[in-house]
Amino acid sequence: MRFFRNVFSQLHTFVLWALFSVLFWGWIFALITDTSPAKKIAVYCDVPELRDVDLAVELERHMPEGIRMVKVHSFDYVMMDIENIGKGDIFIVAASDLEKYAEFLTGPDGESGVKIYDAATGTGAAAEYIGYTDEDFYLFLGSGSVHLEDGKAAQVAGQLLSMTGDAPGD
Repeated sequence: MRFFRNVFSQLHTFVLWALFSVLFWGWIFALITDTSPAKKIAVYCDVPELRDVDLAVELERHMPEGIRMVKVHSFDYVMMDIENIGKGDIFIVAASDLEKYAEFLTGPDGESGVKIYDAATGTGAAAEYIGYTDEDFYLFLGSGSVHLEDGKAAQVAGQLLSMTGDAPGD
């Protein structure tokens, strides 16, 4: 009985150490599984549904020279780190949100975005991975991308635009 009393009297200490351990190992895991912006392409999609891992794996099949990984995230992910939104390499943005993110975006031709999903026809690139809604979506390059000059972001954007297929259920 004394053993259980001792354990329960120190329960807050055990919980604190468990929490610390989870945070520490999560940080270590993040360091091991990530790389510098110069060695990865970050794709952000302003959509409610996204098969991010599957899309990243597909894009990694033809990565440019010197790129170690492609990371695909929904905008929910980047909103936690709003200061770095402009450092993303590729953005897929709904037509209704273009003004909101205009300062962070540049088109593959240096001026405007490329329509990646046409709501009128219900067709778009990578539709099996990206859950588009009932409006047009555009692909942009990030204005602060480290891969604007070397063309690697544009190369992955071209690969993304060439991915054809119907959305699930179509």
